[in-house]
Amino acid sequence: MPSRRKTLTPEGVEKKKAPGARSRGGRDQFRAVFDSFPKPAWILDRATLRFLDVNRDAIAYYGYSRDEFRSMDLLALHVPEDAVEVRQKLGHRASSGGRAGWRMRNREGEIFRSEVSWRPVGFDRIPAILMMSEPAPRPLKRLLMEAEESRTRLEVLSRRLVSIQESERSEISRELHDEVGQLLTGLKLLVSADRGGAAGNGSAAPELREKITEIVNELMARVRDISMSLRPPMLDQMGLVPTLEWYFERYAERTGVRVQFQQEIGRDRYSSGLEITAFRIIQEALTNAARHAGVNQVSVEVRSDQEGVWILIEDRGKGFDPQEALAQRSAGIAGMQERARLVGGHLILESAVASGTRIAVVLPPSRPQDPGR
Repeated sequence: MPSRRKTLTPEGVEKKKAPGARSRGGRDQFRAVFDSFPKPAWILDRATLRFLDVNRDAIAYYGYSRDEFRSMDLLALHVPEDAVEVRQKLGHRASSGGRAGWRMRNREGEIFRSEVSWRPVGFDRIPAILMMSEPAPRPLKRLLMEAEESRTRLEVLSRRLVSIQESERSEISRELHDEVGQLLTGLKLLVSADRGGAAGNGSAAPELREKITEIVNELMARVRDISMSLRPPMLDQMGLVPTLEWYFERYAERTGVRVQFQQEIGRDRYSSGLEITAFRIIQEALTNAARHAGVNQVSVEVRSDQEGVWILIEDRGKGFDPQEALAQRSAGIAGMQERARLVGGHLILESAVASGTRIAVVLPPSRPQDPGR
């Protein structure tokens, strides 16, 4: 007596006890094999593409119950734009089997890419298709959302970059015109007066030369300030703490806001990327505090441990709604978050109206460098 085969083949399903066989034992055998298959699989009516049966993995992955599947057709799992292609491929190749990559969706509406293969079978004497799906591990919808978030972040940072460039150029132009330009004009007049006095053997030359010296010193200081504003060279030469101490003093002179500074890293040196990131985040946070917080003091704490360099910036000012600021695509917040992210760190911002603002940053550890380097 020939042995009965349990695998699904076109001949075996149609001639032996297939899923549509009349005996209860044949149905049970089919159910056991079909449900144990380690990928989503289903059987379709070849003419209508309606679901005749599905296995457990299909129910688990796509989110529909077996009864819900049986009330649907295959096109319900596809995006509408692919419906024509699905019908054409199955219509042309259903009698011989095939393989395709299609966009599919689950009950939650998540869209993902799936490699689908199929072959003809018989099911309860109905020409049918056995189809197996190999979904990609990540839903396409999630990938598209992440791509959109990245694009939005890039747009915000691009606008921020342009804004910073224009702001810096405007400030440099203003300082060059209003301060350096005025000093140069005064210097020119004094030099002319000194020449006139020397030609006439006047007695005012020593006083003029003293004023000229004062103006030259002032010019040197102004040019140094502009250079330091663009990028403090001491950040590379001396490290984070000395640069912050210099910046806090200059910040207080310009804004009237004092900085209460605590640090536990001393003169330790870290990677250039970490030190620049830490300095720029603190600089941005203090700039925002001076503009919006309405306070006369801000506290800054910098410390390090095995987890990295920790930064805490706090004020007890007006505060704001962080969600609203992010919805409005605040360039300052986005810029600080992106700076931290680029070096593998993260930034947490807490604020509420009339309750002040707290910014906590952790930057991944980098090997401290010799302060003498």
